[in-house]
Amino acid sequence: MRYGLVLGAGGATAWVFHTGVIQTLHQEAGLDPNTAELIVGTSAGAAVGATMRAGLDVAEVFQAATRPPTQEQRSAMLEELKSSKKTLRPLSPGLARHALPGGRGLTLALSGMIPPGWFPTDWLASFPGMSLLTSWPDGLWVPATRAADGEVVVFGRDQRNVSVADAVAASSAVPGMFRPKVIDSVSYVDGGVTSPTHADLLVGSGVDLAIVSAPMAKPSRRLFARQARKRLEAEVAALERAGIKAVVVEPSAAAMEAARGFPRRRPEAAGAIVHHAVAATRLALASVG
Repeated sequence: MRYGLVLGAGGATAWVFHTGVIQTLHQEAGLDPNTAELIVGTSAGAAVGATMRAGLDVAEVFQAATRPPTQEQRSAMLEELKSSKKTLRPLSPGLARHALPGGRGLTLALSGMIPPGWFPTDWLASFPGMSLLTSWPDGLWVPATRAADGEVVVFGRDQRNVSVADAVAASSAVPGMFRPKVIDSVSYVDGGVTSPTHADLLVGSGVDLAIVSAPMAKPSRRLFARQARKRLEAEVAALERAGIKAVVVEPSAAAMEAARGFPRRRPEAAGAIVHHAVAATRLALASVG
């Protein structure tokens, strides 16, 4: 069976959540991520997907997600912050049109109305496995959002003449927190503002099965969680219309509670996040037999 692995957005919590999902898929369903026909990684999922394509173990992702930055890394980031241009102007006011019918959604529209973030994303080049990917690997797609107009550019499919590290940085540039990533004079922001998962990219890919790890599709009434679930529902419907079986792994309310405060205030919560991800993956696998 040819299968695709979708690793969604969700920050440091998503990094850890994905490790539990991948570990369980491998150990209990025999699905090794290295044998996936295609990995679609968005934002946090892009970094994990790149690590998998580099042939590393999920344990290295877990270590990277739970290890605090060194003093040298802190100093380098502070220097970058001091030298970065800061503005209170909206990132891209024209994106507001995406709140209208036919647009790409309220999350994208709102992202255009807040100022660009200040923090750099270049540190993602040191994420496990990045240095091993000297050329673009087959079967890795990384969606990012073009800041000027909200169009989705899928690195690895639409463009391969960029480094994987730059693509991951672009897909991870959360508006209001991280500054846009500029590649060939074009500014990109987080792929998650157009979709936290982009699971429908698997339509037409030739896979029979889609495994979707969706940390942002959590049971919450908050706007971004509702938007994430709505978008994921539409993507799963598109997969099923294409004859692709979808297995969706979503965090439970208990998982959300366990992750509260991670990583800054409660770094010790990483183990509990993995525990809940394992349980959620088993539940998703059981639902499809």
